[in-house]
Formats: sequence, structure tokens, C-alpha cells
Amino acid sequence: MNSYIVTTHAIFSVFFWCIAGFGATFAVFSTQIKDTTFERVALSFIAINTFATAARVIKNGWISEGGMLLSFSLALYVVAIICKKWKPERVMPTDKEMDSEIN
Repeated sequence: MNSYIVTTHAIFSVFFWCIAGFGATFAVFSTQIKDTTFERVALSFIAINTFATAARVIKNGWISEGGMLLSFSLALYVVAIICKKWKPERVMPTDKEMDSEIN
């Protein structure tokens, strides 16, 4: 009888790898992001490798602690960039603008 056992670390890691992969894929195809061709090629390699790593983790059912922390770090970076882009631009109140012109 063949059984498939997956660790909780692996489940979290696949989730984090997919977040990083979707973020890199979005960055490759986004027209709002002004990247060079070389940067887009590098991001496409990152996207391909993150999804391949997620598939490998699913196949094996386990991952090392370092691999999980790396996937978490990349996913956290992607979430931070998304939050930065969605944050509305700050508009200075008119009295603050006047003070900056005087100084």
C-alpha cells in the first residue's frame, strides 16, 4: 500500500512559493512596471523556478527548514511590494506645502 504523507512545513512552503511565483509572473507581464528586458528575463526565470520548486515540494512531501524560510522571505517581499504599490499617494495639506516653500 502506497501512502502519501506531506508535512505542514511543505504545505506552507508551497503556498509561499506560489505567492512569490505569482508576484514574479505579474511583474513580468505588467505594463505599469518599467523594467529592462534583462530584468524581465530574470523575473521570468524566478517565476519558473518558484513554481518548479513548489511542484518538487508537492512531489516529495517535505522540505528543509531553510527552504521554507526562503520561500517565506520571498513571499513576504512580494506582499510588501504589493502593499507599497496599492497604498494611495500621500497628499500634503496646503498649509504644509506653504511651509516647505518658505524654508
